[in-house]
Formats: sequence, structure tokens, C-alpha cells
Amino acid sequence: MGLRTTQSPATDEEEELHHGHTEKSPLGAGDDAPFRWGHVRVKLKSEIVTLGLPEVSPAKEVGKYVSPKEWNSLIQEEGTMVIDVRNSFEVRVGKFKGAVDPETEAFREFPAWIDAHLSDQTDESQVDLAKVGASTQAPKKIAMYCTGGIRCEKATSLLMSKGFTEVYHLKGGILKYLEEIQPNESLWEGECFVFDKRVSVKHGLRLGSYKLCYACKKPVNDEDMLSPYWEEGISCPHCIHTKSDKERERARARQRQYERWGLVGGPHVGRRPSTTAKKDHSSNDGARPLDLGLSKSL
Repeated sequence: MGLRTTQSPATDEEEELHHGHTEKSPLGAGDDAPFRWGHVRVKLKSEIVTLGLPEVSPAKEVGKYVSPKEWNSLIQEEGTMVIDVRNSFEVRVGKFKGAVDPETEAFREFPAWIDAHLSDQTDESQVDLAKVGASTQAPKKIAMYCTGGIRCEKATSLLMSKGFTEVYHLKGGILKYLEEIQPNESLWEGECFVFDKRVSVKHGLRLGSYKLCYACKKPVNDEDMLSPYWEEGISCPHCIHTKSDKERERARARQRQYERWGLVGGPHVGRRPSTTAKKDHSSNDGARPLDLGLSKSL
């Protein structure tokens, strides 16, 4: 079943501001909106973030929440291991000072990393500290963080199910920390990757410097775009060796189409630029149907 239409604004000015949505729509942009929706998809999922372990439930047990203002003290305590729960491409953009990177490509890989490096906390011999680059003693506390705190709900619940008791996570995630903590007091290094068209944000949630490689959907910085492996819409230094010549040629053909059609924002958006030409809105009370590409699979 699909949801394919809505009423669009009646004037060109509203069209430009709200991008095809009515002013009262939750998808309509406000005057101060920092970014807009390119498209919306509605999917039914068994897990909001996929860990692959249905028995792990934050509703049953979860780690202790730590506010952004208390976070610095916790992660600087001797004996605290700080673990970044995010994927490796996110960690590459920025992380907390001294944090351990599990080097996962998907959240589903996190339980295996825990089993390989920490396992159940029964004795120090089961904590492979050399692999994670931690101190020579087993951690007294484990502090975990992610972008907005959702993945940490599952991650801390997982560790508690394995016998860890001193498990903490950053309330509101990195984004809340960057919003509340001043740069001169911050222990955050770099920028924070976000899953929208901002790509990355800095302290105060100001727009970051990273852009997106449309071939692999991974963040790239200015240095990456100076690489001979960078070709907009086709490849970047992080995915050049994962694509075949045929795949890159198809990507070039697709990129040429986007450029020829003049689509705004690249292939992840697929929207033509708005025109200033006056349109006939006399019918249907000044509203016209617009295909949003919204869909709901049941």
C-alpha cells in the first residue's frame, strides 16, 4: 500500500520554502530550519537499531545514564574504559579522546566484538586489553556513547546481560554533548557524523565540513576530495577498491544524468530546482497534487 500524494503550497514562495509540503505539514520547513527532508520512507522493523539479539532488551535492564556535564569526569576517571558504539566510518569523523574504536561496519557486529575483547567479566584474563588499547588493568567502569543515545540503550543492556555492573552511557548522545558543552571544556575531537544532509556537525550543532560520497554513502573531507580516487558520484578513497570498473562506469552514466537534468543536491535527493515562473493555481483551491515518493510497506 502506498501513500503518494499531498497538497502543495499555493504560491511559488511557499513552494520554495516548504519544498512541496503544506505549511502545517510536519514535513514542511520552518523559516529557521537548518536542513530539509529529501524524501521520507516508512518501514516496519523489528528493532529500531539492529543488534540481532532479541533477548537483549533495554526495557529489562540498561546502563546508568550520565549527563553531558558529568561525562568529562567519568571518562577521565582512572580505570574507566570508553567505548565508541558507532561504526568505523562514523568514528573516523570524530570521537572522544581516548575512546576505543571497535572498528565495526554495522551495529550487528558489536556483540561479536564484545565477546572477542571483553566477554563475561569474571576475571581479568578474559579482557584482552592489548587488542583494545586500554590500560594494563581490567576496567572498573565502562562508559559508552553513540550519536543520539539509541544504540547505547542496546549496547549497555548487552554488557549488563554478560555480568558487567558498572556500565554507563552518555544521555542524549554526542549531539546533546556538543549542544551543551563549550569547546574549551570539551573532550570531543573532530566532528560528529549525522544521518541527514548536514553530514556532520560541530560544537553548538553548527554545520560541519564533511560531505557525502554518493557512491558509498560515507563521509569525505577536503583531503579526501583532493585524492586522485575522488570522483563525485563515482568513488572516493574509502570505496575506490570496492567497486568494479563496470560499477564505476554505471555510476558515471548516472551522474551525467543528474547533471544533465539539473537535480538539486545530488542523487540522494532527486529534486529539480524550483522555478520562478507563475503557475495556474485556479483549480483545486490553489493546491496541486505532488508525488512525494512516500511509501509504506505492510
